[in-house]
Amino acid sequence: MNISYEKLPLVDIAAPKALSRHSRTMSNTSKEAITQNLEDAETVLIHAGLNINLASEIIEASEKYMIETQPNNTVTSSSEKMTIGMSQKGNQRSHYTRILVFDNKLIFQSACCLPLEVIAASLGGDIVSGRVLYNSHSGKGGGKLVYEFLGKGKEIIIDLRRGESTKVQRLIFAI
Repeated sequence: MNISYEKLPLVDIAAPKALSRHSRTMSNTSKEAITQNLEDAETVLIHAGLNINLASEIIEASEKYMIETQPNNTVTSSSEKMTIGMSQKGNQRSHYTRILVFDNKLIFQSACCLPLEVIAASLGGDIVSGRVLYNSHSGKGGGKLVYEFLGKGKEIIIDLRRGESTKVQRLIFAI
């Protein structure tokens, strides 16, 4: 299946950072969670039709934070809020974001408990085109996204919507 590339809206550099109403404690990721994330990432790449060895160049975000966007009028139900982050078996769902440099392509991969969507991006400060290679969401497995970007640059900024939130996660990757 040949999916065409689309031009993404340019990120709004002036978008205000979102204020957090809760504090996250810094914790070490368990060996089990690291293994689970690695296995999940490999499976998702296979579903996306990519034969990428995760030993290839992996770039983690140098900076990530939430930004404010326009309200979306959609509210998450309280039953959804209670199960976010946990699968039906009580196991933690995979959570990761990364860029894979593969065959001169930038492949963005992300997983969390909510549906995922790239809503804006910039590569070296310019408009960038990309395409979804894989996108799924289930109550058991959470959200999975594999997105290919065209172009070259020293920095890519990605605005990622998680679920129906009015806030967006901004990820900055130095390439």
